Parts: sequence; structure tokens; C-alpha cells
Amino acid sequence: MSEQLHVAIDARANLGAAGGVAEVTRGLVTHLYHLPPDAFRFSLIVDSAARDDLRAIMPDHCKLLPLQGEALPVRERELRLAGTQVAKRMFNFQDASATLQVNLLDATGPLRAAGVAAVHAPTQFTLDSDLPLLYHPHDLQHLHLPQFFSDDDLRHREVIYQYFCRAATIVPVASRWIADDVHRQYRVPLEKMPIIPFAPPASDRTPPTPAEVRAICERLQLQPGGFLLYPAAGWEHKNHIRLVEAAALLRAQGLTAPLMVFTGAFTPFSLRILERAAELNVTDCIRWGGYIAHRDLVLLYHLARGVVVPTKFEATSCPIYEAFAIGCPVACSTATSLPAQTAGGALLFDPDNSGEIASALFKLWSDAPMRDQLAARGREVVAQHTWESVVRRFGVLYRKAAGRPLSEADERLLATGPSV
Repeated sequence: MSEQLHVAIDARANLGAAGGVAEVTRGLVTHLYHLPPDAFRFSLIVDSAARDDLRAIMPDHCKLLPLQGEALPVRERELRLAGTQVAKRMFNFQDASATLQVNLLDATGPLRAAGVAAVHAPTQFTLDSDLPLLYHPHDLQHLHLPQFFSDDDLRHREVIYQYFCRAATIVPVASRWIADDVHRQYRVPLEKMPIIPFAPPASDRTPPTPAEVRAICERLQLQPGGFLLYPAAGWEHKNHIRLVEAAALLRAQGLTAPLMVFTGAFTPFSLRILERAAELNVTDCIRWGGYIAHRDLVLLYHLARGVVVPTKFEATSCPIYEAFAIGCPVACSTATSLPAQTAGGALLFDPDNSGEIASALFKLWSDAPMRDQLAARGREVVAQHTWESVVRRFGVLYRKAAGRPLSEADERLLATGPSV
């Protein structure tokens, strides 16, 4: 029997603040029990030992590993920066690449002292070390929609993303679209980027009890089946404003503008969304629930007439898979990998066309047979995306990164797992 492999997972992302990154990290940690304790043990890198949210979900062969960033040494690293349009503008060069010296927090000492053999970073903003690394850039939204980021954010993302994409042993991504984009922008070899879509983070599919229905409907002033749901923080690329404009178009045409419930963190940009709704006199069409607990989100998927995802950019969409898993019909944008992710299970629209969005909203709201067809196809699509498959494939990648030999079964699992 091979020696137990000790893997550290960067689990510092907090629910409610880090959006989908925190959700998929939580999903991964919850399902680590699929990797047996005689072969693996895990340390969850956290900023503080007071992470009861992780203690409640992690299996027995996990422990917390608190690392205080301010206590870590800083070391200088050399980075050959690929000349993306953003990098050239932010760092003022015109060649195909430029060399920078960057300072990074070095966690090598405490990780080696803990006996860690490999590190998994589901978060983009991870810690540097000399250990083998699995690094998720998730997506390069900042290169496609730089107007949504400050110059400081653009510089920071270009340095961090490019550095860790080069330093990592393996760069897992959630879709072929993202792999091709990272390859084109940063010249990361495709063979370094296995495509492993995450499973639905909200894996609790238990139908709501009557008491739960009463409680959440009273709190958010809802009726079962009387709303569409969009679970997304109020970031500009999530495109809430187009939904507001679509509601106004429907009302101007004399059609029903459905009530839309927005969940997710309330951000400064959320105020602009509310202001736009007031300008168009459709404030009554939206209800902002803010960030809600995991179980409450599951209840809303069960109670919604449909889910709408108008995003301008995603690696893959967690809410789409969550809705599919519960049987809630979906309308979503054609951005990035979403047409491949939905695979015929969603009503698609152009995220920049308020008229198309309005049409999709009306169909999703009013066409019950279509909703049934979408829900059935969505269940088929998501059925192949299980956390057991995700975690077992990462187990193979942990062994590969650490230099452990892979069996034929390991290679087959990587080659035949579900992709997008």
C-alpha cells in the first residue's frame, strides 16, 4: 500500500464574500470523504482556527491549518509576464513579454513542517511555496471586461494569475472555453489544464417542509411559484441591470413582468441596480434577498418558477447546475461556456440584448410545457456531474502532482470523466 498523501487545500475563502469560489471550496471539502483516509489526509489552510463552518462539514481525515499572512516571510520571485493587452497597458511595455520582480508570501516553511506533500488552491489568490501546486485561475474575466476592474485590481490579477499559472504543476479549469482562453492569453500548455467541472455546490436537494415554506415566504414576501430566481452577488458582470431593463420592456408591451428575487452579497454596484429599477418604475419587480444561508437557497430553487442567469462572464455557473439538480428550469446567457454547460437544458439569450432577455423571461414565466422540457433536460445534463467524480479525479491529480505513479484506472478516470 502506498504511503498516505498529505494535501493542503487553501480554504480561506469565506462564504458570502468570495462568491462561487467559496461555494465550490465548500463543496470540495464536504465531499473529501470520497478519498479514503488510508491513502489521503488533508490540511485546510485558514486565516483563523475559528472556522466552525469548515469544522461542521469536513471529514475526519481533515484538520485546520491556520496560517497568518502577516507572519509569513516575503520573498522575491521573477515573473515572465505574457503581453496581454491589459498587461501591456498596466505595465507599459510593447513586447510579447516582460520580466518583473514580484514579492509573494512564502508558506513553504509551515507547509513542510506540517508534512504537506502537495497544495490545492481553489482560490486564485493563494500562497506561494516550493511544493507541487494545483491552481485554479477560474476565469480571466478581467481581460475581457477590464472596465469592471480598477487599475490596481488589473495589475494585481495579471501578476497573481500569470505567476501561479506558470508556477503550478497542474492548472485545473472548469470548461474547455476557459482552457482555450488561458492557453491563448497566458500560453499555458493545454496538457497542463485538465477540465474538471465542479458539481452543484448546493447538493442538499431535500424538498422544503411546509414550515420552511411558510417561514421563507413570509420573510421575503413571496408566493411559491410566484417568482424567478437569480442567485448572484451584485457585481457588474452579473448583469442584473439588463434584467431590470427587460422587465420594463415587458411592462411597456403590456405583458406580465415577473417578480425576480436576487440573492447574493449586496455590493456598492447593487445601489446602481436599484436606482435603475426606480428610473424604469419596476422596483416592484425585484426583491433583493441578500446573501442567504445554504438551506434557504435550496428552498428558493424548489419554490421558484424558474432561474434566470444573464451573466456576461462565467467559468461555469454554479446556480445553473444547482437549478438543474433540483429540477428548476433555467434561462441563461450565451456567455463563455454556458451553451456547452447547459447542453440544450436552458433557454439561451444574448446578455447584451434586453429585448432577447425580455422574451426569454416571458417564455420562462408563461410556458409551462417548455419549463417541463427544460427541467427534464437539465436533470439529464447535471446527472453526470457528481461530487464523487470531481473529488476522485482530484485525488488522481494530487498523486500526479506529488510524483506518485498512476494506475491505468487513474488514467482512465481522468480521460473519461465528465467535461464541458
